[in-house]
This record gives sequence, structure tokens and C-alpha cells, in this order.
Amino acid sequence: MHGKNYILPLDQFVEHFFLGSPSRSTKAITNLFAKVPEFKTEREMYDHFTFKFNGSKIFPGQKFVTTAWKSDAKDSTGQAIDCGMYPAKFAPEESQTAAGDESRRTDWSRIDLCIECKLDSTSQDPFDERKLDNSPEAVTRQKVLGQILSYAELVFRHQQRQFHYMLLLFRECARIIYFDHSSMVVTEKIPYATQGQELSEFLVRYGRLKKPEFQGHDPTAVRIEKTDDLHSLVREYAENCVTNDAEDHAAGLFRDSLVKSWPIWRLQVYDEQTETEHWFAVGKPHSQASGVAGRGTRGYVALPLLLNKNGELSVPPFNKRGEPTEPFVYLKDAWRIDHPSLQKEGLVLKALNDAEVQFVPTVFQHGDLPGQSTLSYQKWSVLRGKEDCKLKPHHHYRLTVKEVGKPLSEFDCGAHLVVAIFNCIQAHEQACKAGYIHRDISSGNILLCKSKSGKWLGMLNDWELAAKYVMGEGIQVNAASEECPVLERTGTWQFLSVNCLLDKHRIVDIPDDLESILHVLLHFAVRFLPHNIKDDSVGVFLYQYFDDYSTSYHGPTSSPAKFAAMKDGEINLTLLTGGKVVDGTPQQDLLHFYEQALPPTEEDSDTNSALPPGHPINDLLSILLGWFKGYYALSRPQPPKTNEGSHTTTRWTADIMDFAGEDPVSLAAAQAAARGSAQSTTAASTEATSAQDTRASPTVPAVKDPMAAAKITHEAFKIEFVTRLFNPSIIWPALDKCPDKRPKTLVIEKTAAATTTAKAATTGGSAAQMNFSKRKQAGGDASNKKRQRSVK
Repeated sequence: MHGKNYILPLDQFVEHFFLGSPSRSTKAITNLFAKVPEFKTEREMYDHFTFKFNGSKIFPGQKFVTTAWKSDAKDSTGQAIDCGMYPAKFAPEESQTAAGDESRRTDWSRIDLCIECKLDSTSQDPFDERKLDNSPEAVTRQKVLGQILSYAELVFRHQQRQFHYMLLLFRECARIIYFDHSSMVVTEKIPYATQGQELSEFLVRYGRLKKPEFQGHDPTAVRIEKTDDLHSLVREYAENCVTNDAEDHAAGLFRDSLVKSWPIWRLQVYDEQTETEHWFAVGKPHSQASGVAGRGTRGYVALPLLLNKNGELSVPPFNKRGEPTEPFVYLKDAWRIDHPSLQKEGLVLKALNDAEVQFVPTVFQHGDLPGQSTLSYQKWSVLRGKEDCKLKPHHHYRLTVKEVGKPLSEFDCGAHLVVAIFNCIQAHEQACKAGYIHRDISSGNILLCKSKSGKWLGMLNDWELAAKYVMGEGIQVNAASEECPVLERTGTWQFLSVNCLLDKHRIVDIPDDLESILHVLLHFAVRFLPHNIKDDSVGVFLYQYFDDYSTSYHGPTSSPAKFAAMKDGEINLTLLTGGKVVDGTPQQDLLHFYEQALPPTEEDSDTNSALPPGHPINDLLSILLGWFKGYYALSRPQPPKTNEGSHTTTRWTADIMDFAGEDPVSLAAAQAAARGSAQSTTAASTEATSAQDTRASPTVPAVKDPMAAAKITHEAFKIEFVTRLFNPSIIWPALDKCPDKRPKTLVIEKTAAATTTAKAATTGGSAAQMNFSKRKQAGGDASNKKRQRSVK
């Protein structure tokens, strides 16, 4: 939320961001902040205020609880907020350690109002009103900002929220903070001495809000309590589905999402096409985006709920054969960007489905949730006048689709990975012909989906940022279209093309999305296939290539590693490995894949004599990187020598008909490949103006190819993929997939512009922490101390 906040006086904050609150009471409200003692510790603060608030007896049905000692048992981050307001019947129970110390846990799924205590209102204030964007520069203040952002994220993660309030208490003053998916809105400092009565009135009115949605809860999401009959019915239904069909992938995922530590919800989906409401039961999200600002996308495997004979929502019946009558679906919950030229994902999918585009989801229901848009964006013009708005408008949106896929990381072998990527290229090409370009291809947006033949094929998912596109027209023609919105850096940072990273206002074109596909292929290949990067350095490579950034005159741009790869047409590992010296001559290290993992004794070998045969993916990556090198108009350096040796591994075999669908270009390419003639496949390309063979001897540097840009097309990509996959002279190993080499936790400390060091964090966190553009990594402490998170 860097720069995405604004500060208001308390009266304006209450007027514009405290909706649905009861009017001021005619009865005098106790000033809860009168005669505040001179606190010496934070513990004195939260003990005092918790006792004061509960003792006032003016918060019926609410209870303030101190939970600074223990984190939520359901939360892996290990964070615990000082105290909070809870519904009395769900407040954390009193607990003590063996030594008699308090040890109540934070419950992120139940807390209504977060309260954090800090002693110093200057050095620990996360907002600096002297700065234009109110962002602090002092490290201590940045840490506090990161801390409160992480608390807000945990509330949004564990609850179904539109917005959330937080109270930040200092020794002599306070701030109230409002979070939604567009921004933070913060009050000016509220002195206890002069505005304690007004602050007390805010708290009392907040506690007396009549509807949960006024406190920020989503009225279209209802928690199914364990005491509800529906709770046990949902669990029994899931177990019965798995028992009846152990191979039912969707049923297994749904059952696994019903973890005891996570609530079951029923979510409403309003279908705009039929103007009907539909309800679904969901457990723990199958996927969930990090952060507070932004789309906050969650994906669920969902069970449709139907009205029973009593008019109550219940699980679907089974037929006479014991089979479920309603299939599980995939439900996507997101705060979509509400741009007038950005179509809703369901409408895009409907158009693609009508055009019979292959390898994309099939839409069932979709629609905006009425009245759920980000208030902080709506109020900007009212409160900030003509000042440029840095915020994006978001509207709450739900979508259900037929296909329940699995992550691309679950591919069987390298050839299976390439097939899935190939299917993604097919989907992308067909979508462009149907009038849409994806613009957000990433590792999470390509799934594996079971086909009618039982094969797990690739599926290009998440079309929410797709834009209208006219196939065959230049980028300027599409840019001039009012239906192709220019959003700052549309896409996912790690997989954006170098051109998009260099120009944040660039209109995404086909070469950009195809480059993103290449980055996805590289990402999974490095994680799961054998290569010459040591396992304990894979996390560092992934950070340096995908997450890292360079600082330009205009802000963060591409990582040096990705930029160099596109510039040079190779993945150079020398700065990671330090290179080698052979016969007194320094040698560079280039990324190279093998059919089998390198023996541990050969990791530091100075010769290639004992290396296993090279992997077929080397040639595919080399060709694609060479094309992009030509596209970026730069020459290609010499690739490494390899010892191909003899192939001793189990061969992967497949029939093109199982994977290509009705794709004449791919079938023609496969037939040519089967004849062993790679070059003959180029005749099938009509999209490319030139598709001459660019493969060079690995010992001879390739020259600049003036026609390389014309090769960045769907057909050229498809031909190269099929040629590599189905040429009988190229052997793809069937047993090449390794365990995931990406560390579960990696902390990168960026201490200087030219210095990046990496160390493994001892506890907490995950590689998912590395998923935002301006990527300063921060570690954490596994103790009961509150963990601090880096500022974005």
C-alpha cells in the first residue's frame, strides 16, 4: 500500500467512512481516555485499556481481550496483535501458562476491531504527514507500518470482509485506520486530552452497529457454525463423494479443504445473466492472494447448495446409484478492477466459450455483489479534489466455472510440462482470434485439467485482466481502441515481459504474453527438472530472475537476470556460481538441464566427462530465447558445450491427438516431426512472415536475425513445441521430475543496490512472501514477539 493512503481529521473520517452508525447518543458517554496514566510499557497500555473498556459496561455483546502473547493456532505467520474487540460469545477464552502467565491466543477469524499499542507517537508512528504520500523513512516506523499491514491482511485472509477498522493507541494519542482493497484511510492523531470524548464516542457507536456489514463484514457470506446441521451435512457429503469415487479429483480437493482449523462458509453468487442467486459451501481457499490492496483473489472448490423441501439450504441429493447429482465447481472470489473498458471475467469467458476456444474454463454463473465497491476510491475526489488519484477502483465479484484443475506444479514429467504450456499457447492464439488477449500469464494462471479422454492437459485460467484485441493489427491500432485499457503494469510482476517491466504503460501485445509463457516454462523447469544449479541455490536464482528489480529513473524495472536473458538469449549463471576455471581459462556457467540429476560428487566438477545426457528442453529454451534475443535486437553469445552421452532413461511417449485438439497447424507440424524434418514444419506457419530455422551449433554463436521479431507468433511457437515433442529422434525422459527445489522459506536482504545476500529464515513465512514488485524481503522471529513485515 505504498502511497495508497490519505489522512483526515476525525470528524471527516467519521462522516465519510463510518457508515450505518447510530446517531450520537443523547446520554453522556464515559470518556474512556480521561486521566490516562503515564505508561512505561506496552503491556501496561493494553492491560489498562482492556480493563477500562470492559469495565465501562457500555459495550453490550462485545468483549475486549488481550492476546499479545500467543498467535492464532490456525495461522502459520506466528503473529499476535495486542488486543481486540470480539463478539462476547466468540471471544478467546482465558488461558494461562504453567507459570501463571496470560496466554490467550488471537483469533483472526473472529476479531471485529484490531487494537495495537505503541508507546512513542513519533518514532513508532507508521505515518509521516510531512511526506507527500505519508510514508515513513525511518526504519522503526516502517516496521510498524509493515506490522499493521500484516495484521489487516490476516483479518482479510481469515474472514469474509469488505473493509476493516483498526485502532492504533499511543501513550498520549491515537489513530483510527480504515482498510479496504483500494487504500488505507487514517485519522490525524487524536489527543486523549482534547479529543478523548470523541474517540470514546467512536468506539461506543462502533460497538453498537446493528448490522455486521457496517463493521465491514460481507453480507453475502455466512459462516456455517459447527452447531449448524448444515455443517455436518457438508462434511458427510464430501466423505460420501470420495468414498463413491476415489478418483474424483474435485471431491478430494473439497474434502481436503474442510480442515477443522478453518471455518466453512456459504457464499452467494449473483448471476447477472439470469438475475438469480446461487449459494455454495466452501472451506479453506484452494488459493489466496497476499496483501490487502488489490484484487484479493481467492479460489475455492465449491459445493452447490439447494433448497430442500423445508425451504432451507442443504446439500444436493445422491441418485439411485449413489452418485452426486450436482458437480463440484470452482468458485473465484475477487475484488475486480472496476475499469469501464475492462470486461468482467465471466463475460470474457462466455465469449471464448461461444467461440469454442479450447483449453479455457467454462463459465457457469458470475456477477458483481451489489453495493460492494471500495469506498476509499469513491471518496477520493470528494476529499482530495482534483489531486491525481493513485488508487484503483475495485468491486466485489464472484464467478463459478465447470473445471476444477490442479496446479501446473503437479505435472508428471518434463514432456508433460511442455505439453501443458503448448495447450496454453493454443488457448492464447484461439482467444486472440476470438477477440481477446490475456495480459496476465503467470505460474498460477496455467492449470492442469482432466480432459474427456482422461489426460491432464493445460488450461489457461484467470481472464480478469483480458482486453479486447484485433488479431493481425499492430500494437498501435489496439492501443487506440477504447476497449484496451492502459493499466499500470497489467499482469504479475515475476512473469511480465521485459518490455512491460521497462515501460509500465505499455500496451500488452502477443509477444509480451508469449514471453510470459516462456518465463512460466523456465520457472517450473528450474524448480522441478535436473539442472546445473545446486539445490540450495535454486531459491536465490528464482528470486534474482523473477522477484528482483532494478531501480530506474522512473521506479522499479526488470530484474537484471531476466533482462540479461532476453538481451543475450541465454540464462547466464556465472554471477550465481562464480564460474569455473578450466585449464587456466575462466569459463562462464550457462543454465543447462539434464535427463537425470547430477551426482553430488560432480556438482563442483571442472569437466563435463561424467555429466548425464542433456535434456530435450535445452534446445526448446535455446530456440525461444534466441528468438527473443532477436526480438530485442541484440546478438546471442555462445551457449555451453554439453556431453549428450547415451540415453538410458525411460522414454516419454504420447500421441499428438491426445493433446492438440482440432489444431491443423499442430497436426501438420507433428506429421513433419514424425518424418524427422523439423524445417518442413515451417511451411505450416501463416501467422509468421518468416519462420526459418534458427538453430545453430552450440559451439557457434548465432548472428543477429533480422526476422526474429516475426517469429514471436503463436504458430511459430506451436511448431517449435510440437517439433521438439514429437520428433522420434528427440528422446524426452519420462522420469525426469524431481522434488521441488524451491525452499519453503527464503529471506533476501537487499543491503545495497549492488549487493544481494540470501539466507534461509529459521521459521515462518514461505516462498509466497516473494510475490510483489518492489521486493524488499524481511524475516521473522518464531517467538511470541510480534513479527515484522517489510513495507510494500
